[in-house]
Amino acid sequence: MRHASWAGILLAALCLYGCMPRQHSSDHVIILGFDAMSALGIQRAETPHFNRMIENGAVSLHTRCVRETVSSQNWMSMVSGAPIEMHGVFNNSWKPGAPDNVPPALTNAEGKFPTVFDLIREQRPELRQYAFIEWTDEARMYDVGVFDKCCVYRRDTSLKEPDDVIRKAFESYLEDRPEVLFLSMDQTDHVGHVYGHESQQYFDCISHYDALVGEFVDELERRGWMKDAVIIITADHGGIRYGHGGDSMAEFEIPVILYGKGVTKGKLMKRTNMIYDVAATVAGLLGIEMPWECRGKFLSEAFEPADTSRYVPVPVVHPFEGLATGPVSITADAPDARIYYTLDGTQPDESALPYTGPFTIQGNCEIRSVAYVGSQRGGEAVNFLYADRGNTPVFYKLYRNYTVNAMPNFTKLGKASASGYIKNFSIEETGAQKEDYFAIHFYAQLIIDEEDDYTFELRADDGANLWLDDRLLINNENAHNAEAARYGTAHLKRGLHPVKLEYYEHTKTNRLSLRFRRGEGPLRPVTPPDLSR
Repeated sequence: MRHASWAGILLAALCLYGCMPRQHSSDHVIILGFDAMSALGIQRAETPHFNRMIENGAVSLHTRCVRETVSSQNWMSMVSGAPIEMHGVFNNSWKPGAPDNVPPALTNAEGKFPTVFDLIREQRPELRQYAFIEWTDEARMYDVGVFDKCCVYRRDTSLKEPDDVIRKAFESYLEDRPEVLFLSMDQTDHVGHVYGHESQQYFDCISHYDALVGEFVDELERRGWMKDAVIIITADHGGIRYGHGGDSMAEFEIPVILYGKGVTKGKLMKRTNMIYDVAATVAGLLGIEMPWECRGKFLSEAFEPADTSRYVPVPVVHPFEGLATGPVSITADAPDARIYYTLDGTQPDESALPYTGPFTIQGNCEIRSVAYVGSQRGGEAVNFLYADRGNTPVFYKLYRNYTVNAMPNFTKLGKASASGYIKNFSIEETGAQKEDYFAIHFYAQLIIDEEDDYTFELRADDGANLWLDDRLLINNENAHNAEAARYGTAHLKRGLHPVKLEYYEHTKTNRLSLRFRRGEGPLRPVTPPDLSR
């Protein structure tokens, strides 16, 4: 297959493009990317500096990344302006020059698909470009030689800690003021994997970077440098629970904040954009022509007149999910927000319960909440909590020193290392959460109040099987990844239904999650009030 030279293709296009007036332009463009910082995450976290930039700039909360929702193909799509079918980076296993790679539709000097930074170097070589990258493997996708300065964590010995990457990026910009700055931070993704994308630690990580970005922007403002600069803040993908890679909107949707020269103040962008529109917008601002093979579009909506719409964040319920050991509280990252909520799963509006302070719940509870600022309504939050009734309906047997990387035959494992009754299908309650090489057999009865079709979702690392009414409903014993969900549906009559859950852990991460729903309702965790001995 013969590949076209992207430089040659651009030559004819530039002749025409050079005669066209640039509607929106900037002398300086700063791209700040935060791995796995979802559109929901930026709304849930306390981000006063991002909020100020949104209030005085533009924001999209409905920009989508490409499938699958993992890092490599999405960082590449972001900086190339092209979908995966064009740039050829299909997953995190991609390696330059591998024989099974999909050939890129265009190639740069290293045989990779050109990024917008390649195009800038080709078309406007006088522009200085700086890059600071925390995830070391990200650099494998780019020709880093086009940057005037490129610092990659674990390669640059001056970068001792992850935060050194962002601090050095901002210090270098303030010292040299290059025309292009690209920053890619990975810590948000790391925290999401360890603590969960709905955890306070994840929110705090976003808040931490909000503070560092705020200090940087304040200094740019003080120096008067924002008069001819545009900042773009975004992410490669979102996340849900302890990972990403699936097709939920929590994983697909990323924020895009634009702030600076020419950006419309207070613009809430309503169109659904794609991650590769970021590169097209950088190119448009700098007068760079994108090749035909790119599919990104300039985010012109950020420069269009504002309407009456206003950014209102999604509320956060504390605790986020599961057991409520005390009063439940709801917050929203807007000082003038009014919060309304329901406890029965119905959609909240201004006629629902007004939130005035912490409250207690009884049994299972589906909390739906929404924030209003003035007449503007934000997105809806859905949380499932339950109150502790002191019941322990789940019987378990824990088998330690099980070293086979496969589901065991529990009838042949001999005497259990530990057993007893616990509240839920929980590794933590068995005391094995910090261990490797074990297997657990759980047993309980599921209480069904209404006859209907019920769908179950099982996630496990390393593996699990779900038996319902003595029938194997879900086989997920080879998952080895908590985001590899499996589903099963059964028609259940009112009454008690035996549930058996088999689980094993080989090494490294251990996770177990069981959720279900009635009919077409939302998935929610199985909780102690749903179970009986």
